[in-house]
Amino acid sequence: MVDQKITQCMKPHGEEGIQTIRNMNENHKHISEFAFECIDINENDRILDIGCGGGVNIEKFLKLTTANVDGLDYSEVSVKASIKQNQQAVDNGRCNIIQADVSDMPIDNDTYDLVSAFETIYFWPDIGETFKEVFRIIKPDGRFMIAQGTDGTHPDDEKWLATVEGMSVYNALQLKEYLLNAGFKSVKIFKKENDYILVVIAKI
Repeated sequence: MVDQKITQCMKPHGEEGIQTIRNMNENHKHISEFAFECIDINENDRILDIGCGGGVNIEKFLKLTTANVDGLDYSEVSVKASIKQNQQAVDNGRCNIIQADVSDMPIDNDTYDLVSAFETIYFWPDIGETFKEVFRIIKPDGRFMIAQGTDGTHPDDEKWLATVEGMSVYNALQLKEYLLNAGFKSVKIFKKENDYILVVIAKI
């Protein structure tokens, strides 16, 4: 059962995937709220949310910038849910939801001012190379924000890692090393006091 739930989190699909997205929208609220406290959004920032799930973070970003806010997910169910959540912005041309793999994104170099990844990098393939792909699509002086519900010391980490093949959990220092190796110039680390939430912001 746990394996099935995590598989749905990796790539929501079918009717169960729709419910999984609803659950993620609710259960990840506290992670999202802390992440938004850690990042300053400029009113003209063009933003991409990778692993956009149900699109709730896209909706938040749209309220903070006048530029485009796009989403990317490799789950068809997630893409449809994100479009539905942000239908008006999609219809107005302010939001485009792309179905694609983060390791090979159909996006031009230097496109976004900010790229975000909420509760998703656990499932990214070859994290070092994938961070280079993210680096490629960010503009000079742009930023990449990672938000996750574990700082690498959560008591449930080992259970998830033992259950799910291909899942990885990273601590702050590991992420910093991968990001610097990918080309980012500086990395800031934020941890929520008395919690396991970790937010990492890398700048080009």
